[in-house]
Amino acid sequence: MGDDVVQNAGKKARFMDGEEEEGRTERRRWEELEPDCLTNILSRVGMESLLLAVPFVCKSWYKTTLNPLCWLSLRFPDYVPCPLFIGNVDDDDDDDDDDDGMFIGNVDDDDGPRSFGPFYDKFIDQYGIDKSRFSITAFVKCVVNRGCGNVTLLDLPEFCTEEAVRYVSDECPRLKVIWFRDDLVMFKSSQIIPEVIAKWKLLESVYFGGSMVRILKQIERSCPENLSKHFMGLLALESPLCYNVLDRILVQIGTHCKYFTDLNIFHATLGEVEATTIANSLPNLQSLFMRNCRIERDSVVMLLRGCKHLVLFDAQNCEGFEEGDGEISELASHIDTFFCRSSQGYKLLALKMLRNVRKLFFMLGVLNRIDE
Repeated sequence: MGDDVVQNAGKKARFMDGEEEEGRTERRRWEELEPDCLTNILSRVGMESLLLAVPFVCKSWYKTTLNPLCWLSLRFPDYVPCPLFIGNVDDDDDDDDDDDGMFIGNVDDDDGPRSFGPFYDKFIDQYGIDKSRFSITAFVKCVVNRGCGNVTLLDLPEFCTEEAVRYVSDECPRLKVIWFRDDLVMFKSSQIIPEVIAKWKLLESVYFGGSMVRILKQIERSCPENLSKHFMGLLALESPLCYNVLDRILVQIGTHCKYFTDLNIFHATLGEVEATTIANSLPNLQSLFMRNCRIERDSVVMLLRGCKHLVLFDAQNCEGFEEGDGEISELASHIDTFFCRSSQGYKLLALKMLRNVRKLFFMLGVLNRIDE
């Protein structure tokens, strides 16, 4: 249910007079809906409506938004503290997928973000917050607190901070599903995931990766000269390649999360180490979803041999193996839903991304630590 639906319902709540009409029974006011029923409805409308629309409909709806049951599933809207880079925009770029002006700033303007994304900018304006004092960490804490420790699904925003990740690990003990969109090796917040994920004993499903695609695409398009100060503060300054974060995360999940059944990975490399860990540490895995990943054939075989309870195996648009491999097909014959398709264009995409990663490392000052 979006804002339009909430606003239309709000109009009914304000303008229904409740008087008996000729030939009809008395109409009930929307604001007089049973609290439990209203809570059930509003728990499904999403964070944007709960913060920017529902509280302003009427007093009863505002009061209902304070019920922790409305905040069990938290999907944070897209957050991008712009500009991320300092430099010039390529005026010849005709790609309209992203707004370059939102990503590239001048050196003189590098005092802090001028935008945080449509939702956050609207939130700041509607609640009269000083933009220079807005903090995604404080926002995450405020929203998580509304769940009173009962949050079961959490989709963290991109460019999340280490402090925010530590906070949710303490305040969301009942978590079952979580999204970490930031790259697992580039961000400071990702480096602590192996440490905090063990706290979620009820965890069933996790989603990793995806955010670096947009960042690397922007580097290619705009050729920035440097990173903005606030973006630099989110990244790990030591060489990211010296840490196998994913493997350490998987070990902790296998050790502490006994109900875990669903692993989803985007834009990552799964080598022999990671495949071995998944096969040995997550033997009860039921769903393994990998998209735009680099995974060698031997690793695919290892996964299929080790994870005996899989009902879904999806490795589409990946690179490192051949489609139609006889052994792979035979090993997957018992899996209800099986997709294992290599991407012809993945290698070019991977090389392009690697080139842009090197540019990012250069701006971070760690290029000389990368093993050529």
